[in-house]
Amino acid sequence: MKEFLQYFGIILLFSVIVFILYQGLKKFVFDKIKINKWIVLAIGIVCFMVPPLFLPQMPVIVSNFVLPGCFVIFFLWFLDLTGFMKKVEKKAETTTYNTMSKRKNKKDDIQIRPKAKPNRVKNNNK
Repeated sequence: MKEFLQYFGIILLFSVIVFILYQGLKKFVFDKIKINKWIVLAIGIVCFMVPPLFLPQMPVIVSNFVLPGCFVIFFLWFLDLTGFMKKVEKKAETTTYNTMSKRKNKKDDIQIRPKAKPNRVKNNNK
C-alpha cells in the first residue's frame, strides 16, 4: 500500500508539473507560433516512439518523465489547435442555470432598428 501511494504521489506531482509547464508555454510561446495541427501531433508521436528505439539504455528519469511529458505537452497543444479545449469550455459555460434564465428575458435582447435617412424627407418634395 505504501508503494502504491508513493507511485500515485509521483504521478500526481508529474501531472501537475506538466500542466503548469503547458500553461506557461501556451501563454508565452504557443500563441505566437502558427503551425499545422497535424505537424504538432506527428512531433509528439515521434518524440514518444523514436528515442527508445535508438537509445534503449536511457536514464530512468528521461524514459519515465521527460519523454511522456513532452508527448503530453504536444498532445495538449494539438487539442488546443483543433479547438477541442474551446468546445469543452463553451459547454461548461452554457450549462449554468443563470444563462438559461437570461435568454428567456426578451427585454435584454438586441433590437435591430432601421437607420434614419435624413435626405429622404428633403428629396420627397421635389
